[in-house]
Amino acid sequence: MEFIGKISDKLEDYSGSIILALVVLIAGILIIKLCLKIAGKALTKTRLDPSIYKFILSVIRITLYVVLLVIILSCLKVPTAPLVTVIGAVGAAIALALQGSLSNVAAGFLILVNQPFKRGDFVDTNGYSGIVDAIDITCTTLQTVDNRTVILPNSAVLGSAIVNNTSETIRRVDLSFGIAYSSDIAHAKDVIMDVCQKNQYVLEKPVTFVGVGEHGESAVILDLRAWVATPNYLPAKYELQEQVKLAFDEAGIVIPFKQVDVHLDK
Repeated sequence: MEFIGKISDKLEDYSGSIILALVVLIAGILIIKLCLKIAGKALTKTRLDPSIYKFILSVIRITLYVVLLVIILSCLKVPTAPLVTVIGAVGAAIALALQGSLSNVAAGFLILVNQPFKRGDFVDTNGYSGIVDAIDITCTTLQTVDNRTVILPNSAVLGSAIVNNTSETIRRVDLSFGIAYSSDIAHAKDVIMDVCQKNQYVLEKPVTFVGVGEHGESAVILDLRAWVATPNYLPAKYELQEQVKLAFDEAGIVIPFKQVDVHLDK
């Protein structure tokens, strides 16, 4: 009977702690949901990419629930110091094991915050070129012009040069044309300018420029600098190449090919 009495006393002692723990659990869950709701509304009003604020919400959720667990154990008079130590040790072990993945997560976080590119941009990075199809926490996906999918770790992307070809509204088309040394340079420049003025993609401003860029081995090289809207870059490039060649043919301007003159001494 004495043993049963001791058990009854222990249960009475713990009953208050159990009730308190249940109250804390219910209140804690409600508070966490409220905090996540407020944080979610605040993040949606920022310029952050949706992927990053979902990641932030996940981190906040996990952190708050871990704190709630520690508080509940304290209410139940369970020593929490060893638990905190174990959680820290487990966290350190996981961080060490996932060192590469965590570096990708950190790089993804920086990419999403700094936004060197966004979905739909055409970029060159880490030796690959393509349209950004997705930016995740651990990797970036590119769709190449020949319809291949390239998945790059974010650490590799952030650790290499990034060229964003579509971040600006206009872009310059740089082309070079070779003409024979016997051809009239001024006339050839006028022909190129006339082609640009008639081209549907070339903008009036900034102004188009044509000049002598080089005296080559077998040709005078004329450089063309024309500005177009960024989405029209490739169509303009291919059209100008073709139209200048046809205009040169019509104007009688010779486009030389590399050749070697051999002189024999008698």
